[in-house]
Amino acid sequence: MSETVTLGADAGAWRRIDGGWELRFERRLRHSPERVWKALTTGDGLACWLAEAEIDLRPGGAMALNFRQPDHDFMPDTPEKRRQSNTVLTVQPISRFDHSFGGEDSVVSWRLAPDGDGTHLTLIHRVPESWRESRSNVLSGWHHHMEGLDDAARGVRHPWSWDRWFALRDAYAARLEAA
Repeated sequence: MSETVTLGADAGAWRRIDGGWELRFERRLRHSPERVWKALTTGDGLACWLAEAEIDLRPGGAMALNFRQPDHDFMPDTPEKRRQSNTVLTVQPISRFDHSFGGEDSVVSWRLAPDGDGTHLTLIHRVPESWRESRSNVLSGWHHHMEGLDDAARGVRHPWSWDRWFALRDAYAARLEAA
């Protein structure tokens, strides 16, 4: 049974840009930029909240992701659905990490800034025009994955919930339709 979600202040935002959309999320995490950086840029860190990963952390390096959510009709546990080859684009330790995501024209940028005893984290994802019908999926995916970043910064795996993802997807779809 799916839950119902009302999107709050932590909801992702979007705006039209040349060639597609820019999706944006901001979070304040109670961990140092160094701990958040590790969660974003290491195989062990990424496995806690996003996907199993092999990453060559240098511009031009490979970033292979293998998404390990529970098997579901929407995303069967098959290599063509679960594996994603990306490229590291920018590495500015402890402050900025950019990489492709599912294609060369889809670019994710992570920005970290110290914020008192924690970190202000900004995710900017440039989504191409060809992903127009998938925006609610992408927004809900990032939203749900980012809910696990606090755990990941502590080295703890965050569980995935398809019910949560579907509820977020429906909420983002309604918001996109109303815009």
